[in-house]
Amino acid sequence: MNEYEGLNLPELLALMHEIVLPEPISRMPEGPGWWILLAWLVASGAVFARYLLLRRRANAYRRDAITLLRAIASNRNMSGSEAAEQIAVLVKRTALAAYPRETVASLYGAEWAQFLRETASNDPVVSSAADELAQAAYRGGVDGADLVAPARRWIRVHRA
Repeated sequence: MNEYEGLNLPELLALMHEIVLPEPISRMPEGPGWWILLAWLVASGAVFARYLLLRRRANAYRRDAITLLRAIASNRNMSGSEAAEQIAVLVKRTALAAYPRETVASLYGAEWAQFLRETASNDPVVSSAADELAQAAYRGGVDGADLVAPARRWIRVHRA
């Protein structure tokens, strides 16, 4: 005979045990490989963040030049030739910030135009206006509005 025979339903229910749930699974990694992977990810993230910070600092002169170019382009009190002269000076100052002074300071005319073309990887926008950018500081009659786009393009794409 069975020990449960003769017992009614409420008595059988009283004999049942509660459901035993397993302990919750920990979200913390247990093996050393996971800790090594986590350390590697944190170190890689720190190196990448440092790279981005250094790159941002290295390109601060570009952001400053673009801001000055916007100010020149939006100045309505300036004639077209004055704006062209200031844009040419701004491009030269930007080049002096990016390249060694010995390389850039003595360039003018055709050599300066060639330098602008080469450092912009012969970008078509810069190449077509390089001669005007090179001469704008020395001769009148050049409209500054025509030089804003090529100057902005050179500032953004030149290899430093």
